[in-house]
Amino acid sequence: MLKPDTHFLVVDDYSTIRNLVTSQLLEFGFTGNFSEAEDVDQAIAVMNEKEVDFIISDWNMPGKTGFDYLKWVRAQDKYKDLPFLILTTENEQEKILDAISEGASNYLLKPWEEEDLSEKIQLCYQQHN
Repeated sequence: MLKPDTHFLVVDDYSTIRNLVTSQLLEFGFTGNFSEAEDVDQAIAVMNEKEVDFIISDWNMPGKTGFDYLKWVRAQDKYKDLPFLILTTENEQEKILDAISEGASNYLLKPWEEEDLSEKIQLCYQQHN
């Protein structure tokens, strides 16, 4: 079971999505140990400064994509087993399979129901522990 003080990094170019995710995480009982980034470069900067326990990242962002970010994360020894949940509007099976084969723990299609996010977080955690 995830600890209440799990450090989540939420990466999305839209602040409304980041706010939605973090407010739902609070409702799930997490204590607000969250970092946010609006793009991949910011996310990498956060990870260079802080210890992150769980990543929730959008797929489609300007510049580098969530898929690019996933590949970077998995290439780091320190983060190769970190739970990584992809949020996406992409429902093309090939892209989803690419993300899973590259090491995504799971994915969640936008828009989502709150209970779906909770379930995916638990599944990602179980996969990595």
